[in-house]
Amino acid sequence: MKKLPISLLCMLSIVTAYAKPHCQGFNNYDNKVTITFTDDDAREKYIVTEIKLINCGKEQSPTAVKTNIEKGVATVVVTFPHATRFSNPKVSLRVNGKKVKFAVCQ
Repeated sequence: MKKLPISLLCMLSIVTAYAKPHCQGFNNYDNKVTITFTDDDAREKYIVTEIKLINCGKEQSPTAVKTNIEKGVATVVVTFPHATRFSNPKVSLRVNGKKVKFAVCQ
């Protein structure tokens, strides 16, 4: 019975240690959509795949992706084709194989 609280505490710390990417910037200039997001828990390996912008019920693939890791913080700049309307935009992607979704800051 004593092992159950310890196990639960360990599982909780593992879940909270997994940082999630969050939006740092968004713009719709120069005939393109640019979204910048960061992840504070980037290790040596930060592989971003399957990136999609979900906007107005449609998915768009990026035209460019640039990733930089510095002192454990990953900064990713993703460029999408120009959009004229935005309705609750989100970005869906995989980070090191784990599926993640975050809201785009406006």
